[in-house]
Amino acid sequence: MIAPVPTQDIHAGREAFQRDLQRVLRDTTLAERSWVKADDLTLYVPLAAESVDGGRPDFYLLRLVFDHYPGGPPSAQFVNPITLAYSFPQDACWVPKAEGPNHIAFHPNYNGGGQLICSSTTLEFYKVNHDVAPENIWNPERMNFMTTLAAIRSGMSAPYYRGRGHP
Repeated sequence: MIAPVPTQDIHAGREAFQRDLQRVLRDTTLAERSWVKADDLTLYVPLAAESVDGGRPDFYLLRLVFDHYPGGPPSAQFVNPITLAYSFPQDACWVPKAEGPNHIAFHPNYNGGGQLICSSTTLEFYKVNHDVAPENIWNPERMNFMTTLAAIRSGMSAPYYRGRGHP
């Protein structure tokens, strides 16, 4: 089934993001997690993946935007850590490559339309009218942005992670 695109609601997104962020942080701080809240709707989350050659980890920066949240998942995109933006093809190296997981895929330029983290836990998944099993559709009663982070982290872990993306 093709799930409908969630409705944008900036006011609800701002409130739900603040509420869920406070729940997640509990006794920690943004700085302790190395997260950066750029504004009332945007969170930057650094992520690491074990390098494919067993050396130092590969680091990535994920931007989450909460303008369709909580009715839909946050927008999720890997960005260049210097520019905080993503432009294909020069920033394709900032998108991880994964092979094998059936629950997530990382596309530096999906069908020529830009980056897509193909997971029902990201807003862009719905915007490309992707087919999804009913049990995987975003459900704000049981999901929050940590669901998105968990899905992305799982695709960046062994045995799936294969290094940096390329055009």
